[in-house]
Amino acid sequence: MKLLTSVGLLFIAALALADQPSTDKLLKDASATAMKSKKNVLVIFHASWCGWCKRFDKFLDTTEEGKMVRSGLEVVHVTVMESGKMKENENPGGMELITKLGGDKAGLPFMAILDAKTGKMLVNSLQKEGVQATNTGYPAAPEEVAHFIKMLSVGAPAIKADTRMKIQTWLTANAPK
Repeated sequence: MKLLTSVGLLFIAALALADQPSTDKLLKDASATAMKSKKNVLVIFHASWCGWCKRFDKFLDTTEEGKMVRSGLEVVHVTVMESGKMKENENPGGMELITKLGGDKAGLPFMAILDAKTGKMLVNSLQKEGVQATNTGYPAAPEEVAHFIKMLSVGAPAIKADTRMKIQTWLTANAPK
C-alpha cells in the first residue's frame, strides 16, 4: 500500500512539474518586473526545434550587445508550435497571443514589444513589404537588422541611439553567411 501511495505521489509530482505556466502569468510577471525598472516587455515566441530561436537567445545571453537589449527590455519567452511529446512544453494561451499579435503565420522566432502598463503591442517583428508582411525572426539580413533596430527605437526608449548602433553593428558583422 505504501509503495502504491508513493508511486501515485511521484506521478502527481511529475505531472505538476510538466505543467507550463500560462502565457497570461508569464506576461503578468514580466510586466510587473518591467514596470519597476521602467521598461517594456519583449515577448519572444519560440519552440525547441527552432534553430534561429536558439541563435537569438545565444545573442541575448552571451554578447555585450545582447545584454544591451536586455538592459532596455524585460524579455519573456512563450513556447508555441511544438509537436509530438514536446507539445506539453507549450505555454497555455501562447497560440492565442501570437495570433492576436499577428504572428501565427509568421514563423519563429516571432517577437513583439508590449507596453508594460497596458499590455498594448507597440511593435512586432513583421516587416511590411507591399501587401506582404515578412517576419524578421533572427535579424540577419540587412533589412531584418534595420527592422529590429526600429523595434528597439519604438519599444525600448531606454536604449539610446548610440547603443542601438552598437547592436546594429554587431548583428551586421555577425550575420550568418
